[in-house]
Amino acid sequence: MHSGIKQSLVTNRQGRASGQWRRAAWSLSLVAGLLFPGFAAADERLALDATQLINTIRQKLDACGEEGLLGNIQINSPAQPVSLTVKAERPLLTWNPRLATVAARHARAMAEHNFFDHTDPQGRSVGHRASDGGYRWRVVGENLAAGHESIGDAVRGWLLSTGHCQNLIDPRFVEFGVAKVQSANPFDRYGTYWVLVMGRPTGNDVAARDTNLR
Repeated sequence: MHSGIKQSLVTNRQGRASGQWRRAAWSLSLVAGLLFPGFAAADERLALDATQLINTIRQKLDACGEEGLLGNIQINSPAQPVSLTVKAERPLLTWNPRLATVAARHARAMAEHNFFDHTDPQGRSVGHRASDGGYRWRVVGENLAAGHESIGDAVRGWLLSTGHCQNLIDPRFVEFGVAKVQSANPFDRYGTYWVLVMGRPTGNDVAARDTNLR
């Protein structure tokens, strides 16, 4: 089984996109509908762990580009308290079900159609997919990974890639969704696909986010 990470991508409303290729690696995960009835306990656990882990990183990581910057943060034990005192320029991320659905759809598409890329077979980028999913965004970004069994392993891979790490601590992002999808093909090269989508909504949606996504 192979594993790795993929180019990170950030797009703003002016249409400029920036990406940085790092190690050839493929990682990704499915968490969808945290707040929906019938949501599986395992998926809810993953969503909660991802929230704790990513916000701990945003709180404690000083910079990207080298290992060892997280001090005593336990990547494989993400369920630890996160202080509300964070670096002033980095707001804690809140869970957004629409971004989780956008992430899950792209993860499922990669697993079912045997590709691993930010651009899907229809030629759409993360910005297009977020808009199609009903998310009105000011800025949106995406990290991909594959072949990792846990959210801790996927995040560890992203931290070792400067571009992906910078996405994780980017102060422009205020909410996120993450998804993990297992391929049904036993001969799939990676087996498991992960997608992390982070965003900042347009001004008119900020109040709704604060009211409805707590």
